[in-house]
Amino acid sequence: MKSAVKAFFFTLKENIMSIPLLSIMLIFPIIIIFILGNALSGYFKQTDIPKTNIILVFEDNLKPYIYDILLKNDKTFSKLFYAEVVSSKSDAIKRFSNSNKYAAVVLFKECQENNPKSYSPFGFDIQITAKEGFPEAGFVKVYFSIFSNYYKFAKSIYTPQDIPENVEFESAFSGRFPRAIDYYAVTMVVMMALYGAFAGVAVIEEERRQNTLIRLFASPERPQIIFVSKALAQTVFLYAQLCIIIIFSKLVYHANWGKNLSFVFLLILIYSVFCILLGILIALVARSYVVSNVLISSFSVIATFLVGGYTRVDITNRFLVFIRDILPNNVVQSTLFSIIYNSSEITVLKNAFVYFGVLCAAAAIICIFLMRMVKPWQFSK
Repeated sequence: MKSAVKAFFFTLKENIMSIPLLSIMLIFPIIIIFILGNALSGYFKQTDIPKTNIILVFEDNLKPYIYDILLKNDKTFSKLFYAEVVSSKSDAIKRFSNSNKYAAVVLFKECQENNPKSYSPFGFDIQITAKEGFPEAGFVKVYFSIFSNYYKFAKSIYTPQDIPENVEFESAFSGRFPRAIDYYAVTMVVMMALYGAFAGVAVIEEERRQNTLIRLFASPERPQIIFVSKALAQTVFLYAQLCIIIIFSKLVYHANWGKNLSFVFLLILIYSVFCILLGILIALVARSYVVSNVLISSFSVIATFLVGGYTRVDITNRFLVFIRDILPNNVVQSTLFSIIYNSSEITVLKNAFVYFGVLCAAAAIICIFLMRMVKPWQFSK
């Protein structure tokens, strides 16, 4: 037990004293967030931001009132959405289910309590069918929530004849849409956590590079306990760095991390555990420091690009969309956007915990199995 504790604190001390490691994993992302957040701030304000494709369905002859008079005249709606109007709900759901193009189906229908003979333009309900776990779905829900609440309030103070023909929601919606600094604060934290898999590789490979792996396996102390201690130290160090980046970007850059920081920190914790386990798993399978680094570097770059970590991307290829949807960094990134900009999406957070819980359990079991099977001489340079 003493050896395990010593291994934990020794690994933690080594990381803290490593200036190159702190520069890459802590200082570098903080600088990048500042540079990208300011350099691309204009891009995030322009109308050429990739728009979200949605399907609109209007029942009870609501289209002339809502779409033609209100939505078409709303600058925020035009900025955020490409809307296709479909005549029936069944057709819309079928098109939505069979294509990755659309983020949501928005159904407008007349309030049940309204009398058709005395129809008021304000009397409608909205039902949204969205693809959960994506920030676009959160934006759709937030926008139409504001839209609906505005007119429910207006119904109590206006008459139908006073319906406004040009409604500006941008000021109300601005806090619900990420600025460049907000966007890159999230994506850089997710990206750096993924690169934290290098620390998982170090749990195995540092022993080999220091020529202590054979002695460790030959010692009376079970080597698995030492590896677990070192892995725990790497997880604590990675998690602490990510928390510092989050707090720094929030306090200094005023990046939006939402009101539920406890959920953010909890999600980042389980993601950190997964990334360390991923690195250990790759090291045990590759059994080569160089090959492990190449695999992690390649995977991190490709995965970060697919989820829009470097810049927003609009992927239409079904295979690439499928790959993106199952990537761990996509799950954590989309969940972060959901809980930041739509805090009521607790289901998305629960799904993310289940997803990473299963992945971490599977990775841990495989690592334990490989640890028992592997021999020290099987590791190559």
